[in-house]
Amino acid sequence: MIDLIKMRPQVQTVGAERKGDQAGGSLWQHGLVHIANNPDDMLQLLMGLEVSAVSFARGYVELQFDGPVLRSLSDPSGVYGGREWRFPAPGSLDLMRCYIDKTVDGYELVPDRILALHFGEHRFVIPLDPESSGGPEAAHMVGVDESGQVSVRGGMWIW
Repeated sequence: MIDLIKMRPQVQTVGAERKGDQAGGSLWQHGLVHIANNPDDMLQLLMGLEVSAVSFARGYVELQFDGPVLRSLSDPSGVYGGREWRFPAPGSLDLMRCYIDKTVDGYELVPDRILALHFGEHRFVIPLDPESSGGPEAAHMVGVDESGQVSVRGGMWIW
């Protein structure tokens, strides 16, 4: 388990207050989060957007947002409705589809550790460590161009 409390100086988060601000907190419990002051932050693009689709392809899982697309090349995990899941374990696909129509209300980025999206009480986590990714990148996000279509011309961020 990753102990985010010990890593707090490296954590960049956005959203509402969360439970778990105590020593030994788990990946699923975290303390007060802080508003990012950088309006150009790539994850800020997802704030307030709804997940429009969850797609499964050979080698990755994709969250689509009626525009930007976030691809997890590492096996994601999370919490939905109080139930922890880890892809590709049995039941994880069903829980991951539940994120459709949920709105991003916060995020966490711990470089080389995790990228997490918050949806109220639900959480979607992409591990960013080299051991989890099995390659040079663990995740990437593709923005939208001036016509609103998914395109690297709208930006591409790689973790």
